[in-house]
Amino acid sequence: MAAKKSVTVRILDQNFNISTDADSVRVQKIADFLNKNLQQVMAKSKTVSPHNAAIMAALNITEKYFDAIEKQSKFKSHVTEKSKKILDLLESSGQ
Repeated sequence: MAAKKSVTVRILDQNFNISTDADSVRVQKIADFLNKNLQQVMAKSKTVSPHNAAIMAALNITEKYFDAIEKQSKFKSHVTEKSKKILDLLESSGQ
């Protein structure tokens, strides 16, 4: 088990120290992704508070997550269907 380390990330011009056993490069990429989403929300509405921007960014990220899950599920079903068809063809040609 990896030892926890402290990684400092900057989000909306504020530093956050995160205690993690994850790779620091990965943690920074995640923080950068979040920061980018927050900045996009704030750019669209100059009067939005950081708190409301965080909620909107969380909703946007969650929507992307659900879209990815749905795409993965559809792809898995497609591959399963095609695999069964190929298997049926191989079995029928071998008889």
